[in-house]
Amino acid sequence: MGTNDTRLVFQHFSSQFNHIEAAGGVVFNHRGEVLLIKRFGRWDLPKGKVEPDEPIPIAAIREVCEETGVSEIELGKVITQTHHTYTLDGKPMLKTTHWYTMHTRFDGIFTPQQEEGIEQVKWIKRSDLYLYLTNSYANLLMVLEALD
Repeated sequence: MGTNDTRLVFQHFSSQFNHIEAAGGVVFNHRGEVLLIKRFGRWDLPKGKVEPDEPIPIAAIREVCEETGVSEIELGKVITQTHHTYTLDGKPMLKTTHWYTMHTRFDGIFTPQQEEGIEQVKWIKRSDLYLYLTNSYANLLMVLEALD
């Protein structure tokens, strides 16, 4: 390709994939703890697919609510975007996830979305996040670093 324009390089790279938009959040409670989900044995941040014609911020809140049962979520600022690739039914996929800070005063009982493979939902002290996410997905550490 022979260019130093990272935008053009990424456009070329991403044209080789089917694209999926997702959105999620780093949700803080009134104690400053962060909401994590455990899906398929790995700790993760709540996120999910954006529906057709759905605004990305609305999708982020909806997905967090659906995956965790947490309600009364207030959307904060955009944190970052992450990208990862995988194969689905033999097709190369590129998922772009839009991340937001979120806040809630929810103090109720979690309802993990089992049909999405979510086994557990838990509030974690911010100082303990790296203990939970070290053996998870590298993109999550990028999201947490973008918070600071």
